[in-house]
Amino acid sequence: MARILILASMLLPLGAQQIDYSLFDRLAEKAKESAVVNLGPEQLSLLAGMQPKEGGKDLADLAKTLKGIQVRSLEFDSPGQYDLNEVRALGAKIKGSGTWMPLVTVKEKGEFTEILIRKGADGKSNGLLILAAEPKELTLVHIDGVGDIASLAKLGGLAGIPEIAGALGGGKKSESKKAPAPKKNDE
Repeated sequence: MARILILASMLLPLGAQQIDYSLFDRLAEKAKESAVVNLGPEQLSLLAGMQPKEGGKDLADLAKTLKGIQVRSLEFDSPGQYDLNEVRALGAKIKGSGTWMPLVTVKEKGEFTEILIRKGADGKSNGLLILAAEPKELTLVHIDGVGDIASLAKLGGLAGIPEIAGALGGGKKSESKKAPAPKKNDE
């Protein structure tokens, strides 16, 4: 019986495993500044209750589907205070699970940004991960349980999250502001 339990636990899909934040937690000790955000459905519901009625309802609906939002952001005094290869290895491990697919990958000398999406058994997205490494900054954002990527726009403006309405196809698009017409000299 014990062998069956061990075998069953080994066969669990890697997608069900949690993201390993230990690299970021370890590097936080070296960082000049570090920020950690851990929001579960309860915290999101609480924040939704503090929003105006329209935004609060949208956020409350989103909080029902989200399992959590995890953010790790580190800023260092100077380049070279972390091993970029360790961060790349973390990204490779996540992608190696087979459940995370790259959506956007940007590589430059000494830095990279990857946006990954996780698909559930039903084929719908149920996770978003952003991993960004710059010479003096590291950021990991993991949103678990998102069913509709466009619905993430509803998080804009909440707890310091930037407004992204329109960028992901959801939410209200902000009106573009036109520059005033140049004045003509009547001379």
